[in-house]
Amino acid sequence: MECLVTFSPDKATLNEIQSFEAKHQLTLPEDYQKFITLHNGAKIFEILADGENIGGGLQLFSLEEIEEELNYEDLFEGINGIPIGYLLEECHLMIDKDKIKQGDPNYLYIFESGLEYNPLNLNFEIFLDRYILANGEPFWDWRYYTAENYYRTR
Repeated sequence: MECLVTFSPDKATLNEIQSFEAKHQLTLPEDYQKFITLHNGAKIFEILADGENIGGGLQLFSLEEIEEELNYEDLFEGINGIPIGYLLEECHLMIDKDKIKQGDPNYLYIFESGLEYNPLNLNFEIFLDRYILANGEPFWDWRYYTAENYYRTR
C-alpha cells in the first residue's frame, strides 16, 4: 500500500491564533500552537491506490477548517471541545476545552461517529509522535502491556 504525507506550507500567525482563541474563549495548548505555526494543517498517511487518494489517514485541520467544522453545531452538541482533525473515516480528534482550562496536559479526545467522546490521555505532541511511529494505526486501541504483564498474557 502506498501512503502520502503532506504538511501545509502555510503557517498560522500569532494574530490568527489570538483571534481564534478570543473567539472560542480558550488558550490553545503550547504544543498544538507550535505545530500550527509551522504547518497550519496536514494530511498524514492518506492511502493511495494507483496514484489516486482513496482516503484514510489523519487530516489535521487549519484554523480556517476548524471554523468550518464548528459550523456543524448539531454534530458537536453537548461536547465542549474543538475539532482539530479527522481520522479513521468517522472520528474527530478533539481538544477538550475543560481539560485546557484545568491545565490538564491530557486534553486530547476522540469523538467517534458523533456518539462517543473518549479520552486519549495524551497531548497533541505525544499523539502525533505515536501516530507516525505506528504508521497511522489506531495505537490508542492497542492493549496496554507492561514488562510484567506482557509475558503472562502470551
